[in-house]
Amino acid sequence: MALSCHFVAGEGMRVGPQRLAWRGARWPTRFRPKRASRVKALLLILCITLIGCRSQHSGGKPSIKFIDVPLAGPGNADKFSSIKGRVRGVGPGLQIVLYAKVQTTWWVQPFADQPFTRIQSNSEWSNSTHPGTEYAALLVGPGFRPPLTTDVLPTEGVVAMAVVPGEPPFERRWWFALGCVVGGALVIFGIYRLRLHQMTAKLNVRFEERLAERTRVAQELHDTLLQGFVSAAMQLHVADTYLPADSPAKPLLGHVLELMGNVIDEGRNAIRGLRTFPGDGRDLEQAFSSIPQELAAPTPTDLRVIVEGVARPLRPVIHDEVYLIGREGLVNAFRHSRASQIEAELEFAADHFRLLIRDNGSGIDPQVLAAGREGHWGLSGMRERAERMGARLRVLSRPATGTEVELSVPGEIAFDPQSNGRAAGWLSKLYSRNRNAQESQGRRD
Repeated sequence: MALSCHFVAGEGMRVGPQRLAWRGARWPTRFRPKRASRVKALLLILCITLIGCRSQHSGGKPSIKFIDVPLAGPGNADKFSSIKGRVRGVGPGLQIVLYAKVQTTWWVQPFADQPFTRIQSNSEWSNSTHPGTEYAALLVGPGFRPPLTTDVLPTEGVVAMAVVPGEPPFERRWWFALGCVVGGALVIFGIYRLRLHQMTAKLNVRFEERLAERTRVAQELHDTLLQGFVSAAMQLHVADTYLPADSPAKPLLGHVLELMGNVIDEGRNAIRGLRTFPGDGRDLEQAFSSIPQELAAPTPTDLRVIVEGVARPLRPVIHDEVYLIGREGLVNAFRHSRASQIEAELEFAADHFRLLIRDNGSGIDPQVLAAGREGHWGLSGMRERAERMGARLRVLSRPATGTEVELSVPGEIAFDPQSNGRAAGWLSKLYSRNRNAQESQGRRD
């Protein structure tokens, strides 16, 4: 077979047997005759390669292959599946014989009285077959007599042969197992999210109930008990003004008025604590920073309040519980630890809120830490508050080494769902990552 290559000349070109030149112009610098000879050599090599491929393709041996293979399955005389294939380089008179393997025996397909499959004009073939674990296609000549069943495929008179296993069933394919794993993971994640949503909804209901009850109690105390004390104090002030200055009852009455004033102030503080309001880390920072002034601590103790991350609004009830726990921890540190430095740390992370109070004081006796001090309910009250709101409270202390109180609240419980928690969470993650990197670098240094 010959393959000719032609060069077609354009309008500005003249073809000659020895050279290729431009009319009325010189060779461009980028297209010299030496480069033209290289291009001709490359074209010649390409033509020779194409001729070799064509001759090899036309002079190759006949071959057969499958296009569509049915599923693998046990033998079933009532079930048929389609099977297709293609042949190459076949001559006239050749046909296809199909076999399906059941256990260890090959059975001719599709029927014993119809063992041959004709090759179509486009070199493809198709037929029906019973299920089997493997399938074989034999390209045979005109005089071939196929055995109806055989343990070993025949080779005499066979021009070409192809054997393939049946396609695995749907449930045995690799993507099915992967899909099951992914689907199971999605189901588990969905159940987890649903459970988390249900728990959050229950906590919201409990928080709203507690908020309503605390508001009601605050109103009742304000309208009854506190107003009664204020009225009684006003009457005593009036009575005090009518007493002579040298009356022996005047100092006693002044002392009673002072006590009633303290009781009224404490009652107002208690009612203010019951009346919940939304707040974030800045409110807590200011509230904790003002505790030394409220206590009028005589010892020179340095208090530092640190806020890490981006402050996010807390749920009203959680805000109050965190404040009360933190206040109890700071009051205990000021009154009993004899510390020179006290630190309160508020951490707003993406998935949790953490309050950490530490001091360098005298610490807590292990027995008091485990069972509490008789007549005092500070530690037990802190633990009960943390347990009620689903938080974790950890108190670590040793004599002469200081005390550390850590309160950790999950993000779903701590943060207000109406706040933009996603952006704040990303910023908190970035802040925490940078802080951890700085701490690691500091430890290396």
